[in-house]
Amino acid sequence: MMASMPGRGHYIPINVAAILTFAALAALVLNAMLGSMAALVFVACGGLLIVSNVPQSLDSVMRWWVVLLLPAYCLLTALWSQYPDNSLRYGLQLAFTLVVAVVITGRISTTTLMRGLFVVYVIGVVASVVIGRNGGAAWLGIFGSKNAFAAHIAVFALIAMAMVSDRGAHPLLRFSALGGVLISGPLLLLAQSAGAILMVVPCLAIIGLVMLTGRLSPYQKLFLAALLAIALAALALLVLTMGDALLADVLEGSGKDPTLTGRTELWATGLSFIAERPLQGLGYRAFWVSGFAPAEELWAMFLVPSGAGFNFHNTYISNAVEIGLVGLLLQILIIYGGGLMIAAYALLRPNAPNAMLLGLQVLMILRSFIEVEVFFEFSVRSILAVCTFIYAAQGLLALRAQAQARARAASPLSHQHKGLIDA
Repeated sequence: MMASMPGRGHYIPINVAAILTFAALAALVLNAMLGSMAALVFVACGGLLIVSNVPQSLDSVMRWWVVLLLPAYCLLTALWSQYPDNSLRYGLQLAFTLVVAVVITGRISTTTLMRGLFVVYVIGVVASVVIGRNGGAAWLGIFGSKNAFAAHIAVFALIAMAMVSDRGAHPLLRFSALGGVLISGPLLLLAQSAGAILMVVPCLAIIGLVMLTGRLSPYQKLFLAALLAIALAALALLVLTMGDALLADVLEGSGKDPTLTGRTELWATGLSFIAERPLQGLGYRAFWVSGFAPAEELWAMFLVPSGAGFNFHNTYISNAVEIGLVGLLLQILIIYGGGLMIAAYALLRPNAPNAMLLGLQVLMILRSFIEVEVFFEFSVRSILAVCTFIYAAQGLLALRAQAQARARAASPLSHQHKGLIDA
């Protein structure tokens, strides 16, 4: 829906959907500043986005219902959850969050999303520099931990890198983006997060490669894709065979615990619960609950206050504990299905928004092995994962339709039919 404001003989268009999307995402990204108000602002703006164009919202939900199978299954786990109230409440919140993500893809373009995200993350970076604080040896910014600050900077660096290539943006915006890319390195060093630095570099390279493919022919793109596939396969083989030793060396060299701060113990505990209930899990958001003995033991082991935010520091283990292998499969389809589709679409249509979405998706996949960024309520990374899946699918379907239309127009039967009409 577009609104207009009169102004001395002309009208200034106002994109209501873009404004509401910006406000909703800003509330989540800047939750460290807004506190408990963040969820309220997101719900208000997300709700207004949905009802501002009900027919369009319904059309988007009906068209992309497949991604909503995940929250539907999370709600279903309330039937066997050891804490059904938790599963029901958080499942409803996750459902609302992902519905907002689906509606966003039907209301704003990828370019608008990219520029809005850039402004939001700039606010977080500026606030972290100006009013941020130090947490011992590492800089925390406005966030509660150095890892949260590093994650914010890593995402900002990728968005800024893509914005530099956005030829349709205002020159001042692109110049600001270039400054953002340059300042991201020192800020990541201040955060003292070796993991964030290791992961953001290949993602930046991916964005650069996508933008370079715009100058290549289709055959050159195919050759580049083959080289990348070989390189990724070699990297995967290296990680499988020597990953533990390499990671230990890197962490020791940067002064970190080579056991990933005890995460291997967490993973062993999580795997034991998965073995007990492999298919259905314990119930969505039904493990880290005050009073649940295994959770209390882990909180005590890691000197974390009871009831504080904590997880298994591995997306697949953490989510399989709660929603089992069935729910995990739904998540994997969104994460990796979206990754494969946006990779294909970015190579076919190499532009700044597609490069950004691909870079962010790869970053999320890399972080998924040591963190839990998706899927839970009021999570901007969960929203972006769903948006990437849908935007990529929409783009590929549009390209397929265009190819079919060209094929029909070029077919001999089509020319013969046109000749009969002309006659």
